[in-house]
Amino acid sequence: MPSERNVFSGADSLRDFHNPGKNLPLPLVELPEHPFTSLGVRIYAKMLTMTPSANVKALPALNMMLRAEESGEYHPRTDKIVECSSGNTILSLAILNNLYGAPDITPAAYISNKTSMQKLQMLRFFLFGGPAQVEPSDPLGGIYAAIEDGKKENHWNPGQYSNFSNSEAHVRWTGPQLIEQLPNISVFAAAIGTSGTMTGTGSYLRSVRPDIVNLGVFTAPGDRVPGPRPIDLIQAIDLPWREVITCEEHVSSIDSYAQSLELCRQGLLCGPSSGLALKGLYQYLEKMKNEGRLDALRGADGFVSCAFICCDLPFLYISDYFSKLPASSFPEVLRPELLDVDLYPYGIDWKIMFERARELVGKTTTIVLDLRDARDFASSHIVRAILVRQWTALNGVLRLYGDAVEDVVVLSYDGHSASVATSVLRHYGAHAFYVGGGYDAEVWKAVGFETSDSVNLGVVQRFVRLFF
Repeated sequence: MPSERNVFSGADSLRDFHNPGKNLPLPLVELPEHPFTSLGVRIYAKMLTMTPSANVKALPALNMMLRAEESGEYHPRTDKIVECSSGNTILSLAILNNLYGAPDITPAAYISNKTSMQKLQMLRFFLFGGPAQVEPSDPLGGIYAAIEDGKKENHWNPGQYSNFSNSEAHVRWTGPQLIEQLPNISVFAAAIGTSGTMTGTGSYLRSVRPDIVNLGVFTAPGDRVPGPRPIDLIQAIDLPWREVITCEEHVSSIDSYAQSLELCRQGLLCGPSSGLALKGLYQYLEKMKNEGRLDALRGADGFVSCAFICCDLPFLYISDYFSKLPASSFPEVLRPELLDVDLYPYGIDWKIMFERARELVGKTTTIVLDLRDARDFASSHIVRAILVRQWTALNGVLRLYGDAVEDVVVLSYDGHSASVATSVLRHYGAHAFYVGGGYDAEVWKAVGFETSDSVNLGVVQRFVRLFF
């Protein structure tokens, strides 16, 4: 039974939190607008991104672990869990191992060398992963290596590509939830990787609704989307996916990432494999419309009710979105030159007021840097101040004066630019300060600063060009 008020307490709180049977059904969210809205088609996203591990593999990982515990394959003496995974399965296993296993059990992953750097770093956050290829029967591949590694004493390889507990998880949880939430479901679409989601969910849905369309969505041949596979790379997988799918669609990586990006911007955060599933569903519905067969899918309520699986979140693939999609897909970064400045921390004790500034400026070992415009500097400035109009000149000033400088005082119109310059100077090792309140000649004279007025502007500009 779901936890009352969705609160998990006591010694088993974390186990209960990861137990689908003690949680509310995962959300099923309708897309309010899509290309087929006017045709009476309703499309829902099943948000398996909202499992405790934030991905679809949380369910098969839990079920494989529970079943292995029952059979004795996974036991108190197990000291290593090893799996070939694109990331989400072994991540979920690593998290669950801390709840069901022992802290000294080592989860290890054989992963594709095409895995994104963000996902590789995420895996290392929880466990160790090493690159491998993905063909199940290839003795040089990661799946084969994981199987062989799992045969060693006290090692456990869940074997998600042939383990029926993978697909059984969706018979236990995903399928029943979907039927409860969407009784009139006509089309179910899922990306196919290990095929566990489609095999389990699709077989359950067909047992309740024999006429359901189970749409298997594959990566386009020769292309790559993290998780799903082209159909030629799934032939050796033992799960009975062929018996479950009604039809198939093939989607490019560019379309997958673009569709995912659109979903994210609509408010449904999901990764590229989710975009692949939805794009495949769109392709199928377009074919049915063009062939005049869309009405054959309508339920008793008059709607064509469809659901697709959202598998994981987009954050592990951010760099891939920018490499796959055209620059026009993203807003322009205004003033990109600022990305290379102001990269250093600030200190509140770097700000000084007039009295402290006067004390420092009076020392011969102090230099004063003025960041204002050359015309304003020529009109009035602190005696011995140096006009600096280029940020790249800051380090040059320090090199010019060398060890003779003990302190640096920085001025600007209002103190803001001076605070940034002070941060940069501190990074270079200078004992720098900036003056709060900026430069006002009358104020500075009133507190006893010696200022110089009416310097020839042309001389100032030539000096700046020559040295900085």
